Amino acid sequence: MASDPRRPSVLWAQQTSETDERKNRINITINLPDIIESTVNCVVTKSTISFNAKIRSSVEGVPYAFNCNLYAEVQAENIRTVLSPQFFSIALPKMTGGVHWPHLMRRMKQMISAQQMTKPKHVPLGEAEIEQVVANLERGVRINRDGNPVRREDLYSMVSHDQSPIAVPGTDGGVSSFEDSGQPIAGEDDPGSLNNHGVDLVQQFERRGDAWCLKLAIEYFERSVNLTPDRHSEKPVYLTNLGGSFVRRFQQLGNMSDIELAVTNLERAVQLTPDGHPGKPGRLNSLGTSFMIRFKQLGDVTDIAHAVLNLERAVQLTPDGHPDKPNIAHAVLNRERAVKLTPDGHPDKPSHFNNLGTSFMTRFKQLGDVTDMENAILNLERAFQLTPDGHPDKPSCLNNLGTSLLARFERLGDVTDMENAVSNLERAIQLTPDGHPDKPSHLNNLGTSFMTRFERLGDVTDVENAISNLKRAVQLTPDNHPDKPGLLGNLDMENAFSNHERAVQLTPDGHQDKPFHLHNLGNSFLTRFKQLEDMPDIEHSIANHELAVELTPDGHSDVPTLLFNLGNSLSEKFRKTGHYHDLEKSIVTYATSASSPVGPPSICLKAATTWSVLALGELRRFHPSDQSALDAYRVAFDLLPRVAWVGLNIETRHHHLLAASSLACDAAAVAISANDPHIALAWLEQGRSIVWGQILQLRTPVEELRLSHPELAVELTRISKQLERGASDNNFGTGQHRQSREDAGQQHRQLARDWDRIVEQVRQKPGFEHFLLPKQFSELRNAARDGPVVVVNVSKHGCDALIIEPISEHLHHVRLEDFSYKKAQTLGQLLHSILSQQNLRARCDDRGAGPVFDGRFRGDDAFRPILAELWKSLVNPVLEYLESLQIHSPMGDGYFRITWCPTGPLAFLPIHAAGLYNADGTSSISLPDIAISSYTPTLTALLSRSQSITPHGSTFKLLAVVQPNTPGADSLPGTRQELEVIRKHIVSDSSVHVLEGPKATTEEVSSRMEECSWVHLACHGVQDVSRPMESGLLLQDGRLELSKIVEKRLDHAEFAFLSACQTATGDVTRPEEAIHLAAGMLLAGYRGVVATMWSIRDDDAPFVADKFYGRVLENGQPNHVKPAEALHFAIRELRQKPGGCKFSSWVPFIYMGQ
Repeated sequence: MASDPRRPSVLWAQQTSETDERKNRINITINLPDIIESTVNCVVTKSTISFNAKIRSSVEGVPYAFNCNLYAEVQAENIRTVLSPQFFSIALPKMTGGVHWPHLMRRMKQMISAQQMTKPKHVPLGEAEIEQVVANLERGVRINRDGNPVRREDLYSMVSHDQSPIAVPGTDGGVSSFEDSGQPIAGEDDPGSLNNHGVDLVQQFERRGDAWCLKLAIEYFERSVNLTPDRHSEKPVYLTNLGGSFVRRFQQLGNMSDIELAVTNLERAVQLTPDGHPGKPGRLNSLGTSFMIRFKQLGDVTDIAHAVLNLERAVQLTPDGHPDKPNIAHAVLNRERAVKLTPDGHPDKPSHFNNLGTSFMTRFKQLGDVTDMENAILNLERAFQLTPDGHPDKPSCLNNLGTSLLARFERLGDVTDMENAVSNLERAIQLTPDGHPDKPSHLNNLGTSFMTRFERLGDVTDVENAISNLKRAVQLTPDNHPDKPGLLGNLDMENAFSNHERAVQLTPDGHQDKPFHLHNLGNSFLTRFKQLEDMPDIEHSIANHELAVELTPDGHSDVPTLLFNLGNSLSEKFRKTGHYHDLEKSIVTYATSASSPVGPPSICLKAATTWSVLALGELRRFHPSDQSALDAYRVAFDLLPRVAWVGLNIETRHHHLLAASSLACDAAAVAISANDPHIALAWLEQGRSIVWGQILQLRTPVEELRLSHPELAVELTRISKQLERGASDNNFGTGQHRQSREDAGQQHRQLARDWDRIVEQVRQKPGFEHFLLPKQFSELRNAARDGPVVVVNVSKHGCDALIIEPISEHLHHVRLEDFSYKKAQTLGQLLHSILSQQNLRARCDDRGAGPVFDGRFRGDDAFRPILAELWKSLVNPVLEYLESLQIHSPMGDGYFRITWCPTGPLAFLPIHAAGLYNADGTSSISLPDIAISSYTPTLTALLSRSQSITPHGSTFKLLAVVQPNTPGADSLPGTRQELEVIRKHIVSDSSVHVLEGPKATTEEVSSRMEECSWVHLACHGVQDVSRPMESGLLLQDGRLELSKIVEKRLDHAEFAFLSACQTATGDVTRPEEAIHLAAGMLLAGYRGVVATMWSIRDDDAPFVADKFYGRVLENGQPNHVKPAEALHFAIRELRQKPGGCKFSSWVPFIYMGQ
């Protein structure tokens, strides 16, 4: 409710001299607006003066009341009360020997802060009020000019209760004349009194913001400190107050000398305070805060280290149970203990959490340690939770939490962090009133978050919101504000060049943000150079980038980014000039960026890959035999575990790996060209299916470790299991309470750090030096124990086949001269077109198939040129080489056993069906006529679990999931025929468990998979292009997602038949990661999987299943026939069936695994 402008208000209050009896009094003038009736009563006791005034504006009106108590020893008979038509004045003389005036002055705060005493500051003074004020002020000047030492704070103590001085018309100098009148400080030599004066003035400054209060307070504190010897117990108190006042003045005026003096005085305060003193933790906390402020200005990493060190020391010296301990301790002690020690409702608790959180966040930005960022967010979350709605600190808490979550998104890539950041920053803006000094910075942060979200999700609305908020931030910030440069720098969507240039000009030398603005200006020059190719622009770009690097201390987390962009400018200059030294400088810069031990791994990886591109292309024009690209790739492979860190959820890791989608294939091609096929094979294994490999690492048996180091084996096993459970997207993604998600995410990342630490400890033990390191050829060659394995590498730098065969220790290389990356892409696009036009995106009957045209090939015949090209360019050269090695059929049936490990765009092409086919679908010569083919996503997938399928005597059980009518999907009547086929071959009810229709829920299917070693899934499958880990099987109550399947550790699992559509269809943007259901089943523990490359016809599935189970089962139990062979012959019979010779019918069936 707004204040009534007619309520009484203090116009002026003055304490006069202590030495002149005539002037030894306090004069108070109070305005009484619209008086009709008023009463002023004074009651005097030995030590108290109480007075009140009641004013009525009308007969019916309720009286306004003003009450105040002043404590002093006075002479009652000398009190004077004067009532004028609109004012009353009170003179309170001091009795000789009474209480000192400073004590009386402190009590005056009761009056000037009394509720409802003052009128709103937007109501102007009337002429009569101004005349009364001027009269009293002039009297104060006359008193001072008579030679009496009236103190400045006495003259200013209540000129107006407004936060700005009163402008008096017709006066010269106005209030400034008093500033000249009061230079000397009152003649008090008592340090305690001087300190108390300062405290009062600081409180007045915090209430009203008057700079003169702070200036006088510092003078009082300085004199108090100077008059007090170091041995005096109160000296640390005075030093702390002085240091705190310097901090306040620095925050108001920005003078660096103030923050230096603050640190100096606060350090002395800490030094003079003994351990065990109750005030020591608070002084350490103040000192830590001052170091933090100085760091933000100068960027000296020593300051940030001192800041956190002092805050942590404050915790160590605070006894348990003390109300201040948990306020600082949350980032140092564990969360549970902090909660136990902290009483709910402690008023300082949120602000201390907030301050410590921002300290950790600042150190993260400096050093790049993710643990600091996690600690920051924990503290800021607590500050947010403990700050009640409506509290003035709530917007600041939301802003700090939002910017920290945005920083974590930029580092770790979890989209949930980005969404939460935007949400918090939007709410911070809503709660920040217009005119608040923090409004521009909050708008700036929100604008930045919108731009970051656009870069990830591509919604153009976010760009519009970003520009709108950044413009508002700039408009609300005056030119001389220290934040103006940063705001101008961020508004780079429009007028980028001028904004960045102005930001550099406005940022003083030595400011920690100077390198950032120089970096942005350098990028602006580079952008303009690319448009206009004006050489001065590229020179200016390089100069600004070099200066930014020079001004940034070694070890700062921004160094890789600054170097990367300097490299970009240098390489652009080389493109223009062609000078070798420009190329050399750019490569050295990229290499330095890539090799940085701190900073975002994604930036380091970009630098490494750019380095490799320059080394392969431009550098070889000058030095054709140069092999420095191999050095770049070695650095890049070392970075992969940091880029796709196991502490991230699976979806986020897959997103990060988009930047490395062709890294393994390109590196392998370069290694092969350098005559090093072994390193090529190792890189292909290390750089493909990275996430799957990480999960397999977590499942690595530790029997050998358990024998020699059981404690490490137990700990590693425990952490590995917990990491697996937390790796799925949903475990700490959406669908949980915000704090639960945050806790789960932080716990998962801490487990990842613990796992890294224990693995490193294991590698320090004799005999375990290579524990969980990338496998070498001596291990990988065991993948070919059942027949040759052909790894086909497809890269823009060349295409090759690497052959591992069981009877040789050599790695064979076949150059595929007639195959290329572009050809693989073209064949893939053609296949995609055929499948789309034939509507082979969902399991269906022939009624769903339509005609397809491809030049002179029509309908199903359009498959022929694809299969022919694969035969001529890829398969036939490999078969000819295998024939030269005299590899024969192991079963004497005339068929090779070949396992294909395709890479790049080849991963989506049907190598197993390659051949020259006639118009009627019969073959002149084809791979199915010569070899039994299977696939594997990696060699490592063939190394695990070498035991045979279901040994005789063991329990065999098959889970059959049949969904003829899935809600929301087309019916699949053929699935019931599949069930009949299964019952035909497995007559014992104890050997098969059926989940059909309503019984086939996601939970039930998932549970039964853990009980049955074989599984047959006859249902719809879905490949989610935007979120591949959410691909899955459509069941009665929803989707059994790939992310849930890979969580399983099915040690008993042996075989899976996926009679569903697109179960081996991967993500075209991440071909090396094998993100599909078939690979997921392998990862869950199944040794072999029958899957489909695209949709199958409903009547084909029962036929293939019948022929398949007829071969692998005997008397309802598995026999010696391997699933790959059984599928091969089942497909052979399908091709002989009327209508079965269609490519669209038989080609999609494949076998993956051992």
